[in-house]
Amino acid sequence: MQAGLGRQIADVAHPHPVAAVMREINETLLGRTLTIAADNGPSVTLEVAGRRVLRLTQANGIAGAEACLAAAALEDEHKDSLIDTLQALAVKGRSLWVQSTPMTRVADGVSVGLPVALLADLLLVDLDADDSSPPETVADPTPDPVTTTAAVSGPTSVLGRFARANEPVMLAWLIQGGVEDGLTFGPEEMVTHLHGFLEEELRSISSQLDLVSTHAGEPVCIALGASLNSGHGVLCARADNGLLLGLIEGNAAQFILPAWTAALR
Repeated sequence: MQAGLGRQIADVAHPHPVAAVMREINETLLGRTLTIAADNGPSVTLEVAGRRVLRLTQANGIAGAEACLAAAALEDEHKDSLIDTLQALAVKGRSLWVQSTPMTRVADGVSVGLPVALLADLLLVDLDADDSSPPETVADPTPDPVTTTAAVSGPTSVLGRFARANEPVMLAWLIQGGVEDGLTFGPEEMVTHLHGFLEEELRSISSQLDLVSTHAGEPVCIALGASLNSGHGVLCARADNGLLLGLIEGNAAQFILPAWTAALR
């Protein structure tokens, strides 16, 4: 432990330092004030209780945290800003240290604050895993069922061709309805996020597609403004009674959308 910084929770080789932050919060049941600092870099101070982030009280060396700092209690509307703040703190190549002290204010009940489970889901963090060191590479003769479903099934529809052609730049995707109903691609946790997003936003997604369609039910593809995780965007396409939802890097839409025209041919 480095003097003055507290207890180390991630070293410079940690592959996913924000996961270390999430797990530290997840282990905090009683009301505590956690100050998490990077070596010679930024720091944040959080009030945490019951595996929830109640407040952000300080953000040193991090821009864009004003909305969280001004909030008397963090709510759902603050989750994206808080995630951005934590990601700006927990950068690869920096050690992270935590100091824990008793919280001076009293938690206002279980409804206050942001659950660490929600934040971890949005950050694609498995709270039960230990990724402090890179996993050993082991040859596995059995293909992963999530990442190879589409390849095995050999989709031939517009949505299938479009999805397969863009797998190098699409992090994950799923198809609901149509001849390829149920096909998915990508890490299981990302596909799970897409399923949850689709269940919650199906009506609004359909409305957006209708707004940009010239005729009812015609094939259409749009990049949604919604985000499942900071830096990731959502791509949606509809054709042949099916709906495709894809998770893409924020700057990838300009490359993916032109491929839609090719898929329609």
